[in-house]
Amino acid sequence: MDYQDPDWVADRLGIDRNTVYRFLQDGTLPALQLGRKWLVSERRLEEWLASETDKQTRARREAARPAADASRRLDNFTAGARGVLKRAHAEARRYAHEQLTGAHVLLALTEDASSDAAGVLRSLGVTPQRVRDAIESSLTPGDAPAARRLPRAPDAKRAMRLASRLAQREAGEGGSPLSPVGTDHLLQGIFLSRRGIGHDLMVRHDVTRQRLRSALRDAKTRLNRNTKGDSHDA
Repeated sequence: MDYQDPDWVADRLGIDRNTVYRFLQDGTLPALQLGRKWLVSERRLEEWLASETDKQTRARREAARPAADASRRLDNFTAGARGVLKRAHAEARRYAHEQLTGAHVLLALTEDASSDAAGVLRSLGVTPQRVRDAIESSLTPGDAPAARRLPRAPDAKRAMRLASRLAQREAGEGGSPLSPVGTDHLLQGIFLSRRGIGHDLMVRHDVTRQRLRSALRDAKTRLNRNTKGDSHDA
């Protein structure tokens, strides 16, 4: 017979004796109870440890896969767009919100002084404070600290899908095999998603698809003109 008592199990596994009893009582560990005495089979314990090892390893692998997939998808975003998404996550976590929404992304876009999207939003009357006010009036801050990696709300998922499609469409029109998603695509994606706080805020400021496209086109024209001027000066 290979049965041992809980003290042996605690010593063998290097855990507290009370923890062993708790595992026995809640059925975590395979064991036999005779009256008030617990007996644990060495063979069954080794089988349980092997099974638990496989189960936990699979769980960690499956948890890591979505993060790796998300990282690969973000490889298709420009450095500016990745920076905006990083700031959007920081804002959502600051409020302890459970999900990343399009409004968080819009807020990060308005605060990104290096992108044309921020200038376009300002010209349309959409300022960082107005976006922040809309978020604070519509989303309740969480009580517990936010998770390190937040899931995307439906409106944010839709906005990012639309942003990717816009970038691919532009790449196809230009004959380029590359289709990096930029901050301008993110901005259009939020508006074209037709849902969420970010979209509704832009609509309240009389933003239309045509006005948004025209403002982005003008900003790109100014950027190209300035770039050419700098090259001539050089």
